[in-house]
Amino acid sequence: MLDHVQLAAPPASEDATRAFYAGLLHMKEVEKPVGVRATGGVWFTSHAAAIHVGIEQNFQPAKKAHPGLTFPDLDGVAERLNKAGHPVTFDDRLAPRRRLFTEDPFGNRIECIESQLTPITPDKLKAGSHVRLLAPASSLASVDEKIINDAIELLETLGLRVSISQHARAVNPFGSSDPACRIDDLHAAFADSDVNAILCVRGGFSSNELLAGLDYDLIRTHPKILCGFSDITALSNAIFTKTGLVTYSGPMLRALSSRDAYTLDYFKKMFFDVQAISVRPSVNWHDWFDGRTVTSLNDGHLVLASGKASGRILGGNLCTLNLLQGTPFFPDLRQAVLFLEDDYEVHPATFARDFASLLAQPGADEIRGIVFGRFQLTTKMTEEHLRYLVSLYPQLKTIPVIANADFGHTEPLFTFPIGGIAELDHDQITLNAK
Repeated sequence: MLDHVQLAAPPASEDATRAFYAGLLHMKEVEKPVGVRATGGVWFTSHAAAIHVGIEQNFQPAKKAHPGLTFPDLDGVAERLNKAGHPVTFDDRLAPRRRLFTEDPFGNRIECIESQLTPITPDKLKAGSHVRLLAPASSLASVDEKIINDAIELLETLGLRVSISQHARAVNPFGSSDPACRIDDLHAAFADSDVNAILCVRGGFSSNELLAGLDYDLIRTHPKILCGFSDITALSNAIFTKTGLVTYSGPMLRALSSRDAYTLDYFKKMFFDVQAISVRPSVNWHDWFDGRTVTSLNDGHLVLASGKASGRILGGNLCTLNLLQGTPFFPDLRQAVLFLEDDYEVHPATFARDFASLLAQPGADEIRGIVFGRFQLTTKMTEEHLRYLVSLYPQLKTIPVIANADFGHTEPLFTFPIGGIAELDHDQITLNAK
């Protein structure tokens, strides 16, 4: 693992170094260890990258060898550099990845790379659109036939055509089909020009088994809707990270089969309409507890920290998202609004542990807001737990944090775009897939 990149600068250049790397590139200065302070220079870090600028008496700028730094907003970086008198040159030879070159005050070559591919929003659905049911996680064989038929019937009442992927009902010893079969089904659905949307049939386990084997160029060049939640979180965030394709956290077969008006309303708004969506809390919500359905009055969105923010949506099921840590599929958290939920298997302490792991990732200090989905009754998560959790992190006191939103493993649930834009304003949530 690379520890840092060393650059050189002429004597007495520390102030100019800080103005460029901290002031323009927004890197953070780190204190040099005592043993090397006397040599001068400045050290910086940003999003798991580190640059050490050292003083060299007979300095010569590096015109070829250079560091490459990632940024969530390349155009913003370019604007700052140009205004400060550091011309930039955009280079499209690595398209679709965007990058530019510039020089620091001493003539050292610097490459700036946009960390996220330009988002691609798939086309909306309309009457006659074709939806492919697919099982990237656990098998369709584990879903009750009545639920399957009721969900298909509902989709057909929306004017949609429905098909089922070839291996959806196959089962291996872990309750899914073999990874190669699921990958084949995904590739077939994306490659089929007649398929407009992929609806995941259920969550479960092991969608992360597929990530290393997917053809991301195929997915990027054949964009279409992919919808699911729970274990599908790994697939949705990985596809957005590797391709820029906006994916969706939304209802699967069981939620659709219930025909809840709230769930269906937001499903249709997200996939058939083009306007931004203002999310209102449901009137009632439902959970499954001790073998029965429990219906409760919804108290509305719970504001844990007030404020306003806008950013790209990342997240979904927290423990599944955390499976991506340390892999090429983990998204850039900088400037993101996180939507996080978990299911009945967690309790307050395990959720807090998983949340701490997420906030320890590079870029987490630049998160712009957080929305927590509703917790199931068996988790015993309370408002007191959530307020205490937020209080542990000073950075969360300066950004909006909302809880008790209608997504996760209770019903009803709204659909939200992973890679789309969320605007938070106190207890208000607005979604835009663009």
